[in-house]
Amino acid sequence: MTTALDLQDLHFGYGSRSTVRGVSLRVDAGDCYGFLGHNGAGKTTVMRLALGLLQPTSGRVEVFGADARARRREANGLIGALIERPGFHLHLSARHNLRALARLQGIARPAAGAEVERVIEAVGLTAAVDRRVGTFSMGMRQRLGVAQAMLGQPRLLLLDEPTNGLDPEGIADLRDLLQHLTRNEGVAVLLSSHQLAELEGLCTRVGVLREGEMIAEGDLESLRRRVGVRHVVTGAPVDAMAQTLEGMQLRPQRDGDRLLVDIGDRAPGEITRALTRAGELASFGPEQATLERIYLQAANVDLPKATEPARAHESPTPAPAMGRTDRALRRAVAFEAGVLARRRSTAPLLLLPCLTAAASVANYQGSVQAGLAKVEAGEQFSADAGSGYLAVAQGLQSATPVLALALLWFSSQAIAADVSADTLRNTVIRSLRRTDVWVGKLTVMLTTAAIGWLALVATAAATSWATVGFGDLEEVTRYGERDLLAPATDVLPTMLAALGVLALPLAAVAVVATAASALARRPAMALALAAAALLAPDLLRIWAPTHSGWLLTSHLPTLWGDDSVLSYLGATARGASDALWLHEPLAAWAPIAWIAAAAALLASVVPRMRIA
Repeated sequence: MTTALDLQDLHFGYGSRSTVRGVSLRVDAGDCYGFLGHNGAGKTTVMRLALGLLQPTSGRVEVFGADARARRREANGLIGALIERPGFHLHLSARHNLRALARLQGIARPAAGAEVERVIEAVGLTAAVDRRVGTFSMGMRQRLGVAQAMLGQPRLLLLDEPTNGLDPEGIADLRDLLQHLTRNEGVAVLLSSHQLAELEGLCTRVGVLREGEMIAEGDLESLRRRVGVRHVVTGAPVDAMAQTLEGMQLRPQRDGDRLLVDIGDRAPGEITRALTRAGELASFGPEQATLERIYLQAANVDLPKATEPARAHESPTPAPAMGRTDRALRRAVAFEAGVLARRRSTAPLLLLPCLTAAASVANYQGSVQAGLAKVEAGEQFSADAGSGYLAVAQGLQSATPVLALALLWFSSQAIAADVSADTLRNTVIRSLRRTDVWVGKLTVMLTTAAIGWLALVATAAATSWATVGFGDLEEVTRYGERDLLAPATDVLPTMLAALGVLALPLAAVAVVATAASALARRPAMALALAAAALLAPDLLRIWAPTHSGWLLTSHLPTLWGDDSVLSYLGATARGASDALWLHEPLAAWAPIAWIAAAAALLASVVPRMRIA
């Protein structure tokens, strides 16, 4: 028999509290393994350990004979999972969610659509496949959770309380589906539940967990034999029949209008005759041990643990073809980019800085026209004729803080929003290393920063060219004389340098906010932490002003001042002889230092994150 999942003496704890203590279980191909236990027994934690979402303090996890910890990406390629709450991007349709996960998993684009149709039909959501998941009921989301677990036809399914929120019809459909997968396709299923009636007739093996310990484990028939057979007595009067059984040194239990009794080695005929004399006997017969009886007796330490065959001499189980792991980073980047692109807030937030820049340029052009009109009317002696370079500088000074705030929002939600929505584990368990996940997210955030900056620069340059033009800056007097203030040939190199230099601090904002997202793990807290990480160091201006060049805000225009290269560009474009770039020596090194520190923090935090 092929062993799909083998957990050996797993231990795990949160802090000083031990939540999993020596858990061992085995799920073979074609098994439906009922993982029973009260709420808080540790069932979900064990499943997270099996998936690598948590790392055990000791013990071993094998998936189809391979050490899952050493070959996590390949192992997870064989597993489909629904852990606790099904997490999806609510702004996307069911189809888009599943297709994105299928592509992330390595399913080719042409096959991904067909795979989505297959799993959607299997869980009965065909009519709702193009609806946004945010409109789904709890039961529909649960069905969708089962569908995502089935993507790619995994050989092992881990389903944590899969019947939560399902109506009776949904529970019946799920039972039929699992029976088909196990009996006809040989899929191994580990199914946790505390609703024992839902598993009756479905499971072939059972494990009972209490307070983090396995108190019973084995095939269902063996456990039933150890529990023993009870006989059910119905008839009237019930009290008289109970007294008769007690007189025979038996211990009947009252269950409504029935009596439940373990007759041991006593002959059924002897008991039947005695009960007939005591009253009107309606029925007397054996009742096979139910999952409820197995669980209750195990929980009361009446049932010994099942003994498993010795594993020391077992030959390694040949694993099926492992899941696809090539180009995982590319798939992670494509997945994150697709999710971000389909958010309703993405386009407006990237468009807002461009509108701000265009409005600022228009305002500058209006002020130039107003000044020239006053000169012509004799109301003032002179005014400058306008410069596209100065228009660009003012447009970027107004719009760059807006873009920085947009990047702060996007990046601070990159990880925290996924943790909060329970979507991060869907990413992690799909044959990806955690490094692929955070590097993929960071790549998308940096790309977003680059796109936003290029769009902003293009908008400022285009509107400046169309309204003012990129010629020399000249001063016009009331007598029609024109004096050269700033030659275009002198200003152009400064503008090009400024546009390149400003990309670095914007990139640093994205990286720092992404690191804050990993630390805070909740959207609002992540946003607050990212803002604090960028703004709180500004106190250095008071305590140590000579070192303020290391502040990221020193290289970006802010609401309280501008020491950045844009201020220098504006002064140069106006022809100021005292133009000063205050922090030029650190213009590149300071943002690079912030980027390196934040990236190192990400590389340290994400691999050790506990993912729900």
